[in-house]
Amino acid sequence: MINPWPNALCVAVALATVASPALVQAQDVNFNLPAGPLATTLNAIASQSGNIISLEPALVQGKQAPAVVGRMSPEQAMDAALAGSRLQLRITGQGNFSVEPAPQNGDALQLGVTRVVEQSRDATTEGSGSYTAQAVTIGKGSHSLKETPQSVTVITRKMLDDQNLNTIDQVMEKVPGITVYDSPMGGKYFYSRGFRMSGQYQYDGVPLDIGSSYVQADSFNSDMAIYDRVEVLRGAAGMMKGAGGTAGGVNFVRKRGGYTPHTQLSLSAGTWDNYRGLVDTGGPLNESGTLRGRAVMAQQTRQYFYDVAERRDQIYYGALDLDLTPDTMLGLGLAYEDVDATPCWGGLPRYADGSDLKLKRSTCLNTAWNNQRSKRTTVFGDLTHTLSDDWALKVAGVYSKNTQDMEYAFPSGPVPVGATHTNTLMLGSIYDYDQVDYGFDAYIDGTFDAFGQAHELIVGANASRSHKDDFYAVAALAQRQDIFNPDHHLPRPDEGYYLANASRGGPVDMRIQQYGAYSLARLKLADPLTVVVGSRVSWYSSDSDSTTYWRGEGTPVNSKARESGQVTPFAAVLFDINDNLTTYASYTDIFTPQGGYKTIDGSSLKPLIGKSYELGIKGEWFEGRLNSSFNLFRTEQNDAAQDDPLCPDSSCSLNSGKVRAQGFEAEISGEVIERLQLLAGYTYTQSKVLEDAQPDQKGLAYTSYVPRHLLRVWADYALTGALERVTLGVGVNAQSSNYRVSPISGNDVSQAGYAVWNGRIGYRIDDTWSVALNGNNLFDKRYYASIGTEGFGNFYGEPRNVVMSLKADF
Repeated sequence: MINPWPNALCVAVALATVASPALVQAQDVNFNLPAGPLATTLNAIASQSGNIISLEPALVQGKQAPAVVGRMSPEQAMDAALAGSRLQLRITGQGNFSVEPAPQNGDALQLGVTRVVEQSRDATTEGSGSYTAQAVTIGKGSHSLKETPQSVTVITRKMLDDQNLNTIDQVMEKVPGITVYDSPMGGKYFYSRGFRMSGQYQYDGVPLDIGSSYVQADSFNSDMAIYDRVEVLRGAAGMMKGAGGTAGGVNFVRKRGGYTPHTQLSLSAGTWDNYRGLVDTGGPLNESGTLRGRAVMAQQTRQYFYDVAERRDQIYYGALDLDLTPDTMLGLGLAYEDVDATPCWGGLPRYADGSDLKLKRSTCLNTAWNNQRSKRTTVFGDLTHTLSDDWALKVAGVYSKNTQDMEYAFPSGPVPVGATHTNTLMLGSIYDYDQVDYGFDAYIDGTFDAFGQAHELIVGANASRSHKDDFYAVAALAQRQDIFNPDHHLPRPDEGYYLANASRGGPVDMRIQQYGAYSLARLKLADPLTVVVGSRVSWYSSDSDSTTYWRGEGTPVNSKARESGQVTPFAAVLFDINDNLTTYASYTDIFTPQGGYKTIDGSSLKPLIGKSYELGIKGEWFEGRLNSSFNLFRTEQNDAAQDDPLCPDSSCSLNSGKVRAQGFEAEISGEVIERLQLLAGYTYTQSKVLEDAQPDQKGLAYTSYVPRHLLRVWADYALTGALERVTLGVGVNAQSSNYRVSPISGNDVSQAGYAVWNGRIGYRIDDTWSVALNGNNLFDKRYYASIGTEGFGNFYGEPRNVVMSLKADF
């Protein structure tokens, strides 16, 4: 067994010496603003540089600004815009920009612009050209990564674009510390710190129950074209939604209309007929810039490296942001996504002893009549009101409706050792799935002075509601499949066949509601010392009615869960070692209802509970352009639902089991040296069963298919001199071995450790056009991205492939 703690100290020292404060320099920005209304230009400079500006409308009304073009500091850009206007720039004590009349002849001498070290930060990543974020919003409010006493990774817009990350699955595969695992029913499971992430999704900070009871594992159809960034929290996320899981959460932050017009056109073509087109345009819709809009349209058609499968995506998004007053902004958005696909699900089997069949990677054992049709409509709305210089109110809501119709068939069963052909059972499934989710969140965020220090307080409430109306049936088909010579054209049964021959299935009507109130205080006890204390009080209910069918005979089943006034505390302490390094320690509780499970006497199970601890150090250099972190973590989970060995029909459960996961994480993101952007993370995770309903499980790994060692690296370097138009990117996804113990034979189904290398070369044709070539799995590594059992669930990783893209920005 590897002891992580000595290694951890070495990594901590390495991270602490990545950069020197002596290298800190002013952060310049590339501006390309045409001559126009002064208010519009000033707002655009503030938006691009991540600053806040307050304008007196009467001061700037009717005034024009010259063009502001070139690389310069935000203050220099402001001065250029204000030239000749008889106005001057002021920087407030909070680091915000303001404009006031410039002194005229005879007026008292003015001090002019005063530079301050800490300026308010905008979390927006679009246009930053960075692999790190100035701030994150997943924990309410806006705080730098160094100020956040938990592990958070931000996949910025540049990272999404550079690696062509268009789906949530592709994004999570690049996040340090996250293991992505294929579901035989389609979709992906996500694991963090040894535990599965489930239902912990936010849209613009509003929590929804998407994923908690989703038909396709934890992932869902959601294209990244409409998002500015993805924020991923690792560790317990109970403060986000109350009924929070052990593993973490994900926050999708959508694109907004900017203060300057901007349009992007993108076309790409890749291996296996992978074609994608995108139009993204936005900017001010009136002269003053108080109304801004955004529109995105993307379409993609593609096939895969395995037979039969194909997919067609359509994405449409529109957004409006309106400044109702100088202190109040209203934001609205609407997204529609349509997926029409022929999937290949179920994965591949193995020999009965667990050994690899070594089939071609192009092998698909499904039928050609497989189909998936998914439609999603999402409505966004938020209102932000500045109450004073120190206090603000934000109210936000999200509505999502997803419908899916699916039918597919895949083989299930091990292959006899030495066989050259098989008659493997084919399972067919149909799904008619509708899910509606509502989410609401409102909070007040502000600062106050006490005992000579400035403190922050957040007080809010949120609620979510989910309604799933599902019908499904799984039945054995009359035909069999030859694994070594698959027939993709087996007869397609009519819908009545599934229900009449169902081995499992039926209608499911599930409603989940939860709401709660939360508060979080950041108390500055001394200049280097901050204490964060908070809690959430939650109410949760779920009600599920289903009918389980067996060959046409149905048995009604009802399950309910209720939890009232559940308190989830959070506490942390941060200590600033110097201007660049902060140490922290944090603690939070874990609470997940399990009322849908029944004990042998018919009562509901108690909630899953637990505790999560984290101790780490974070670094920030170059005014936030480079961030690093190192942490030790330990999570203990108790009372998880497990099958009751005394139950005669395996339909009842018990609260049992105690699991511990521990390890360490190291991450660095942003501009390591000039022109080099990097996102790199290494994770060591060790999970262990401490107690279990089955005594022989004690001491074993809890999630053996989550590798102990996980490395994610991607770097992009802009060349100089004669090659200044060229950028080079390279990255690797590497992991140690993992395995699953077959529930049938007890054999280990394993995958040896592997590394997959990817690369990119980009060329900027001119100020508008650029072209790039991405290569994935450059050395054509053959491996299983997910391992299953002898009967199914083994999925090959993608072979070598390329994508060529052409983009225009203007």
